[in-house]
Amino acid sequence: MKKNLLFLSILFSGNCFAQGDFTRIYHPIINSAELAIVDTNYYEALDYYKAAFDNVKKPFAKDYYNAAICAAMIGKMPKVFDYLEKIVEKGYPSDSLRKDVFFHYVADTCKVWSKFENQLRLVKPEINQELRDSLNKIYTLGSKNVQTPLTADLREYFAKNHNLPQTIIIKKNGKDTTTAKTIISIVDSLGFFNNLSGKLKLQQDSLRKIKNEIFSKNQHFVYNSIVKIIENNGYPDENLIGLSGRDSQNSSKDRRIFYFSEQNYNNSMLNSSIVLDIFSSSFPAEESDISSIITQAVRDGKLLPHHINRLNASRGNFRNQAVAINSNNELNIFSFGKVKAYRFQLDANLKCNIPDLEKKLSRKYWQKESLQEYSEAEINEKRLDIGLETLADAYKKAFFKAYPRVFIINGGIYQSELSYVSSCEILEKMLKESTLVR
Repeated sequence: MKKNLLFLSILFSGNCFAQGDFTRIYHPIINSAELAIVDTNYYEALDYYKAAFDNVKKPFAKDYYNAAICAAMIGKMPKVFDYLEKIVEKGYPSDSLRKDVFFHYVADTCKVWSKFENQLRLVKPEINQELRDSLNKIYTLGSKNVQTPLTADLREYFAKNHNLPQTIIIKKNGKDTTTAKTIISIVDSLGFFNNLSGKLKLQQDSLRKIKNEIFSKNQHFVYNSIVKIIENNGYPDENLIGLSGRDSQNSSKDRRIFYFSEQNYNNSMLNSSIVLDIFSSSFPAEESDISSIITQAVRDGKLLPHHINRLNASRGNFRNQAVAINSNNELNIFSFGKVKAYRFQLDANLKCNIPDLEKKLSRKYWQKESLQEYSEAEINEKRLDIGLETLADAYKKAFFKAYPRVFIINGGIYQSELSYVSSCEILEKMLKESTLVR
């Protein structure tokens, strides 16, 4: 199987795919590399990564990162340095490698790491900073929480009916200091008011209408701005605007906390897209269909195929509609590759005469997601067409990610659960019908 895929990678690098379709010449080979990682076969994974990298001009940073880990695992340090330098060329801070969840160990033990770091400091990423700044401003507007100052009547009503502290204690020069807290700064939000009537209800409705109009105007501006940027520059990917593309200092206060926590988790800046973040949160009611933009970006190697699921989920959540949100039922078709791993827990004082009961209760069992009206074959056909792995492969990756990993693997979602059982008959039936996690 490995030889066949490597042969296909050579074949596809010719004229069969003149446009360099990543869904054919890149992502299937990356999937094989990731499955080799799941099997802890780092030699084979590195071969697959090399084949995929040889097929395209600009591989993804997350794949360079995984390949660098594989190379480190088998002691091929020149390859490690080569792949990490490729990441820095895309804008990854060179000094961040010493803080990395994996490479800080390598930095502490590799004798030539300091020399490598000095070399990395000389790398200057070729990034369109002006375009990056424009996208950050658009993102800030799209993520901004719209506030409409309350009327004097509503503030007065809130102050009379809600017992809020008039003062707060803060640390100042190392000492507790009591300071006045302005009620107005707390209650400038329509979310605090329920079951109003009469004049107050009219004021509330009027303010909500103003707020919705401002929000809608912002969403239209954000959406139209990003579409125009794509028309003029192509899809702004990590090669054009750098990794992630999102700068914390330009993020709105509403999103900044999430940004920092996200950036500190498994190098997610290697696996993020500010344009996708903008599309995920900005959907005016009369928007055009953006599926063709996203699909083309995936085929051109500017966006990872797994991000299609993320975008569709965001659209569904944003509109608070059912999973099937359009005529193509995209969410059902692509699926997330979800698996649930669970253990059984007996109710207190319940004793069951089942052989090896303690051993069976200590094990994990698994269950695949419900595919609803589509068969696995139908879903796989659609997934493979956009560069996603099959559901079977996604399930394997889901189990792999059930425990903390240093690799960045997108496919599959894992959920743990403890199932409480109230009778021995039910437990016996569930044990018989359940599939053991191996």
